Amino acid sequence: MNAELQQIAEAKTILRERLARAAFESIGVAEAPPLSGLPGPRNPHFMLSVQAGNDRWRLACKVESQVQPRQARTLILEMKEYLAGLADPEVYPVLLAPYLSPESAEICRQAGVGYADFAGNCHLTFGTVFIERSGASNPKTEKRGLRSIFAPKAARIMRCLLHEPGRIWRVKELETAAGVSLGQVSNVRKALLDREWAEARADGLILRRADAVLDAWRNAYEKRGVERKRYYTMLHGDALEEQIKAALNAAGQGEHALLASFSAAQWQAPFARYPTQLFYADDVGEPILQQWLQLEPVTKGETVIVERPADEGVLADRDEAAPGIWCTGLAQTYLDLHAAGERGAEAAEHLRQTRIAPLWQVAN
Repeated sequence: MNAELQQIAEAKTILRERLARAAFESIGVAEAPPLSGLPGPRNPHFMLSVQAGNDRWRLACKVESQVQPRQARTLILEMKEYLAGLADPEVYPVLLAPYLSPESAEICRQAGVGYADFAGNCHLTFGTVFIERSGASNPKTEKRGLRSIFAPKAARIMRCLLHEPGRIWRVKELETAAGVSLGQVSNVRKALLDREWAEARADGLILRRADAVLDAWRNAYEKRGVERKRYYTMLHGDALEEQIKAALNAAGQGEHALLASFSAAQWQAPFARYPTQLFYADDVGEPILQQWLQLEPVTKGETVIVERPADEGVLADRDEAAPGIWCTGLAQTYLDLHAAGERGAEAAEHLRQTRIAPLWQVAN
C-alpha cells in the first residue's frame, strides 16, 4: 500500500473512532464519492454515511498529508464547490490530516467544515451531532517541520524579519541581508505564507504574525553544537563593565563577540541579576575577550562563560543596548532566556512585553 492509500485508510479509522463517541444508530462503510461535474482533485476521497435517530447524513471526507492555514482555505473552497455541485443539504464536509494547527482548525470552524486529525483534535457538528476535542499536541512530523524553519540558515532570515517587523522585503533583499541562498529564502517564504504568518504583496513580503513566529521558534529552539568555555576574572563592578565595552569594541563592535542571555537582558530589559557574564564569540572574538577581561580557564567557580554559536547569524543580528554595549538581538536573547529554565522564562516574558511587543505594535 502506498503512502497516500495508507493515510486515507488511517483517516477512515480515525473518523470512525471519533464518530463512535456519539450515539449513532449506524456508521456505514466508506464509499467512493459521487461525481459533481467538477475536476477530480476537488472531489473528496471518500463518503461515509451515518444514521442518528431519524437523520441520515453523508460525510464528504478529504484527506491531506499537511494542512497549513493557507492550504486550509483552498481546500475548504474546493469542498464547498463540490457540495454546491451535489446540491444535497445532508452532506457535511470533513477535512482529515495528521495534524491541524489551532489556526487551521479555527478556519475550518468558521467555514462550517468539520475536521479530525490523527493527533486527536476534532470538530464535527451536523444535525444534532456535536463532537469536539482540542489541545492535542503536535506530532513529531509537525515538530520536525517547525525545526526546519528555524534551522541555522533559515533562522538568519527569521532574524531579519523579526528585527524589522514592519518592513516589506523583496526576495533578493532578504537573500543579501541574511547571507543565504535564494532557494533558502524561497523555502522560508513559502512556509511563512502557508502558515499565514506573512503576507505577499506586489512590492514584497511583510511579516504579519511576528508573535506566532516567535512562539513557534521558542517551542522549536534547541541549542545544538555549541562549544561552551568557563573562565574566571578578577575584574568586577565598574572596572569589569569598562573592560567589557573595550573588548566588544575591539571585537568589531559586536561582530565577533556579544553579551548573551541574562547578561544581554540586563541591558535590554533588566529583570533578574545573574552572577555570571555570558557571551557568544567566534574564534576571533574569544581571544579578544580573554585578553581584555583577563580570563583564566576554570572547571568550576566561573564568573564568565563564552559560547561558540552554531550559526554566525547569531553574531550578525546584534543590538547596541547602550553605548558600547553590544548584545544579541532581542529575539535571540528571548530564546536563550526562555531555554534557561523557570527564572529565565520569566525574564524572557519581561523582555518580550517591554521591548519586543512594542516593536510589533509600531509595525502594525
